[in-house]
Amino acid sequence: MSDKKKGRPYMVLPSEINNWNEKYGDNTYLPRAILCTQTLIENEIIDEEHEFACYLLFKSIESRIHSCRYEQGVYKGVHCAWSDSISGVTDIIKYKTDMWLQWIEQTKIFLEKDQQQSYRPTVDRTETNPDVGYRLSNIAMLPFGKNSYKAQAKPVYAFEMGKNQSKSLATFKRYETITDAKKDMGLPNLESDTGVFTNTPDGKTFILQSSATTVGEQSVELDSNESEQKVYMGYIPIGQIMIDGKVFNVHQPFTFEQVQIKLKNQS
Repeated sequence: MSDKKKGRPYMVLPSEINNWNEKYGDNTYLPRAILCTQTLIENEIIDEEHEFACYLLFKSIESRIHSCRYEQGVYKGVHCAWSDSISGVTDIIKYKTDMWLQWIEQTKIFLEKDQQQSYRPTVDRTETNPDVGYRLSNIAMLPFGKNSYKAQAKPVYAFEMGKNQSKSLATFKRYETITDAKKDMGLPNLESDTGVFTNTPDGKTFILQSSATTVGEQSVELDSNESEQKVYMGYIPIGQIMIDGKVFNVHQPFTFEQVQIKLKNQS
């Protein structure tokens, strides 16, 4: 008789991911976040109706762990008390009830607003001391766009992408405020630091970034939650070949979902 341990295997079936996609959109493709949610439901730590809130919490915790571990931008030197996402999620749900309840309510708003980035709940530090960092006593739920008013008064950079730009030098423009950028680009709604492309009415494509992101002081949000996940394609030169006496460049295509442009001081 087989002595295999019964229970859920460490795998999320494609059919289960498809079910999530049908309920919450094509962006819910992270199997480990789904697995965490399913495990907590099975262990009666959360109710099934809160599965998407748990999914978003896992992704936000994972993003903070990753950013602190690899010292990305403003996360350089910032302490994170968790080494794995499921521990952080479980601690918040069990021991920081008020935050978890706020997270649930903000998730409802996020869904009601068609998963607009500004309404997505995120894990935020209440005290910015990097030594305190991300720990249970120093975190709170904060909607992604909560500080948008302050961001409106800060300079932003618009980088033009695609065939309209020069082959040798990227085209970009600095605006004193995001409001100025919206007026100039003819867009009623505009967000920076999402890492995804913005299309203007005249057919141009831009990446919009804050000054801090553009100079590398911070990174774009790693877990962008667009209602429809966009995938872009780029090309990397990998060599040259000669055909009939002519030299041709060879490029390797690659796909990506987010992009960040950094300007470096050449002095």
